[in-house]
Amino acid sequence: MGTRVMSKASAERVAKLERVVFDAPPRRVLAVQVGKRFVDWSAVSGLGTDAVVIESEEHLRPAADAREERALGGDLDWKGKRVLSDHGNEVGTVTEIELDENTGAIEVVETTSGRVSADRLLALGSYCLVVRQEPPPPASA
Repeated sequence: MGTRVMSKASAERVAKLERVVFDAPPRRVLAVQVGKRFVDWSAVSGLGTDAVVIESEEHLRPAADAREERALGGDLDWKGKRVLSDHGNEVGTVTEIELDENTGAIEVVETTSGRVSADRLLALGSYCLVVRQEPPPPASA
């Protein structure tokens, strides 16, 4: 967050990255919030440590749905979000999300208690991120 967003078409700075909007299924980035507008993930051509590059300013658009409206208000921010299992157990707090920069697929959620595989992600809401309870390790014989 806070990374500059550049246009590949004009080589100009557009704004700064405010948020990454993802859905916990399908477990991938849907869009990025640039200033007060959004860009679909398909129009993001690069995601580096120095900048996010979008195809062009023409891809900037207003919020398209209720999820993006909630994102504008910070309701769906994931960093610092509480993580609970579907059994109601505390899993930690989100510190980072690792994703495939080409597809936008979420690979791992880093929490204060360890790593959570993306295949366990169930839902993201204003209160928490819900993940599938990890089965207990097999008992030793």
